[in-house]
Amino acid sequence: MTERDRERGRTARETTDDGSRHSAVLAARFLVLAAALTAALLLVATEFSTVASVDVANTSCEVIQDSDPGLADRCSLSGFERNGGSFLLVAGLIAVMGWGAGFGRSRPAAAALVALGFCVLAWALAVDLPVTDDTGALGSNFEGARGQAGIGLTLEIVAGLVAIAAGAIRLRARE
Repeated sequence: MTERDRERGRTARETTDDGSRHSAVLAARFLVLAAALTAALLLVATEFSTVASVDVANTSCEVIQDSDPGLADRCSLSGFERNGGSFLLVAGLIAVMGWGAGFGRSRPAAAALVALGFCVLAWALAVDLPVTDDTGALGSNFEGARGQAGIGLTLEIVAGLVAIAAGAIRLRARE
């Protein structure tokens, strides 16, 4: 037993390392990283998924493609068409911040995860959601055309929420 241990009030029989606490801390770090990587992957999937589409009641988009290819482009809008690939950059940032928050134990990186998650969520709700029911030129040319949200919008919203959760887990964790 060292002099330092005596000063701290430890006896020779006390353990000096709490292995279960170490395991819990490691699990929390892994959880933050896993959640951030999940959010990043969801954002990548968003870019390649349909965010909004138009259902033309009595006609298919293939028929429209034959008669007016420019008009047929509105039948389905992918995340890349809506966002220009910007979510690929955001996904990369979320992955890096997830590593920093999880295994780097960086509180600023955790705050950045929360901020990025809120930005993704705001974009989904303020920019992408309003166009999901818009039929555009298809609505004026085809009676009964109806706009609808695609899976990409759902992936976008979930990605934002998961990024917020990842950052919040790290911010709430004790040092």
